[in-house]
Amino acid sequence: MIFSKSINKKMLGAVVLLLTSSFYLNAQSTLGVTGLLNSPSAEMSPDGTVKIGGNFLPMGFLPDTWDYNTFNYFINITPVPFLEIAITNTALDNFNIGRITNQDRAICIRLRPLKEGKYWPAVVVGSNDVLTTSSLLGAGGSNKYFGTSYLALTKHFDFAGNTLGVHAAYNIPVSVYANQKFPISGGVSFTPKFYKDLNFIAEYDTKHFNIGANIIVFKYIYFQFLLNQFKNPVIGFHVQFTI
Repeated sequence: MIFSKSINKKMLGAVVLLLTSSFYLNAQSTLGVTGLLNSPSAEMSPDGTVKIGGNFLPMGFLPDTWDYNTFNYFINITPVPFLEIAITNTALDNFNIGRITNQDRAICIRLRPLKEGKYWPAVVVGSNDVLTTSSLLGAGGSNKYFGTSYLALTKHFDFAGNTLGVHAAYNIPVSVYANQKFPISGGVSFTPKFYKDLNFIAEYDTKHFNIGANIIVFKYIYFQFLLNQFKNPVIGFHVQFTI
């Protein structure tokens, strides 16, 4: 009986440890790269990080060419501490027949020339949908639906164990589909002291204001929820691990 109680306590302790152990929590943008919700940031995952997941994307969240809800799926890797590469596929209904008939493939690259320090922010330069049939910086008229290049800055501040992140980015559309109202995007993120695997975010993404949150459970499983324009729900999920 004593042995059984000891085993149960150990099992309970293992479950609690699994639920609360911190892996790393960086916001994941809806395009499958590290960012805020739908805006770039200069956060980077540790080297060797692999992320595999996807997002549900409502019509109001997508470029104007979409008149239906859809989803994407991605694989993301950070091979070295200053470089991140992602391949994201977004489902298309090319013939407007009510079912998926094709997909848009976007290759995204992020490079961090400056790591965050005590007195300066991290700096990241990146490009979404960087490779397509059109040139890197040309206004793609083919399938470059999410084409944007950007320069992002991020600085974190600690307040009694809570973490406040301040993020800003200058965005350059490289596609006729990437419409902007204002080229500067950014926002704030907040991670509470009581649970470091929880992150609240408010942002402006060059067109709209969004709010959301993300959380890691069981150490490797990441969920994200946001309200685009405070009304369109976007749900994301991925599994992350290191190699």
